[in-house]
Amino acid sequence: MRALKRFAFSLLLSIASCARAQQAPPTYALHGTLVMPDAIVEDGTVLVRDGAIAASGAHVNVPASVPVIDTHGIIAPGFVDLHNHLTWNVFPRWKPAGEFGNRYDWQQKQMYQATVATPHADMVADGFECAMERYAEIKALTEGETSVAGSLLLPCSDGLARNLDLPEAGSGLKPAIYNVFPLQMTEEQLGAAQAALRDKTATALLLHLAEGAPNDASATREFAMLKARGLLEPGVSLIHGVGLKPANFAEMAEHHVGLVWSPRSNIELYGDTADVAAAKAAGVVIALAPDWSITGSDGTLGELTWASLWSEAHGRLFSDRDLVRMATVNAAELAGESGKLGSLEPGHLADLLVLTPGPAGERHDAWWILTHAIAAQVELVTVAGEPVYGDAGLLKGLSGGAVEALEVCGAGKALALHGAHGRADAADTPWAATSLSLTGEMAHYGRRLAPLSECGN
Repeated sequence: MRALKRFAFSLLLSIASCARAQQAPPTYALHGTLVMPDAIVEDGTVLVRDGAIAASGAHVNVPASVPVIDTHGIIAPGFVDLHNHLTWNVFPRWKPAGEFGNRYDWQQKQMYQATVATPHADMVADGFECAMERYAEIKALTEGETSVAGSLLLPCSDGLARNLDLPEAGSGLKPAIYNVFPLQMTEEQLGAAQAALRDKTATALLLHLAEGAPNDASATREFAMLKARGLLEPGVSLIHGVGLKPANFAEMAEHHVGLVWSPRSNIELYGDTADVAAAKAAGVVIALAPDWSITGSDGTLGELTWASLWSEAHGRLFSDRDLVRMATVNAAELAGESGKLGSLEPGHLADLLVLTPGPAGERHDAWWILTHAIAAQVELVTVAGEPVYGDAGLLKGLSGGAVEALEVCGAGKALALHGAHGRADAADTPWAATSLSLTGEMAHYGRRLAPLSECGN
């Protein structure tokens, strides 16, 4: 029976893929409050043409033939997520009984193996990887993410969020190399990664390192091991870095090595997070990312809220503007794609996020709204100018086609994945089919499918 279900799902993907028609990206303008890299522009406009931002600012000349949509909201660049484990996000939150010394501790626990690791491996082996990836990318879209890293590298979910580790042809993006266990790389793999960085066939090398409690000996020692392998060089960014010391951050800054910060998952597993005060003082470029929803946040929108709360509790180490830049401008820089992602500046890809400003009567600036919003406030998400997620009425009007309804945090939302940003794959697979398939498979392991959002929890 399970094999029959898998065959039916695969057949559905094939039919959708064959039926996909290439569509030209729409031309339109959005009006609202713009979040530019260094300023907020009230009553601004973003003109979208050919999948890119043609113009943006307070005074944009919009041709009479171009429709203008007044969003009455906050218009920001889509978030760039440099740290995720996408196929794992189908699993509900894992709540261990205590904290751990380092990642090697919890990975061998029987509870983790039985409820997460083994079911994940079996589902991938049974052919559900593409459904798991698709579910996770839709989850990312609901959190305002338009670019993600951390897929399992099968080209089976093109057409949703951008996969930075496997960018689609024609996007102009080059791959970022994403490695969870960099100290296990063979000399051949290490040489290939370094060569790709140096000859610019890859834009970034994202490495999980020093993941554990701040004074855990194993986590702390990994920096010296990485350095001995010659991996302190421009284009490298270290993910987690909880075991790093101020002297390590000084060396990272000297060699233009970045940090990807994931505070919620760090604190849930290890009771603390990276010494970002030392990283900031050293001048290290810091990006913010959610890790995975098993112990981190559902996506970047949730992680921004978490990082804001953490910052407030630590003397407001980072402003709201600082945190938003970590999820946009800084993340794009560490991805090696500053000229294409993470900004509303003209020439960048039209990967956009529109948020409703929140309850009437409240008055906060756009930076604050972005760091305190919940998924229900996401009004629109576009990738390469294509409207792919948001409020049903707005989405249908912009996409010009059928949309599929779903609910997030009690708010009615919709998906419009047909012809999504020009990719020819199975993006037309109905959300209901993906969700139903995964729900049935998860039940085989006594697990429930994770929600798209925990709604601010």
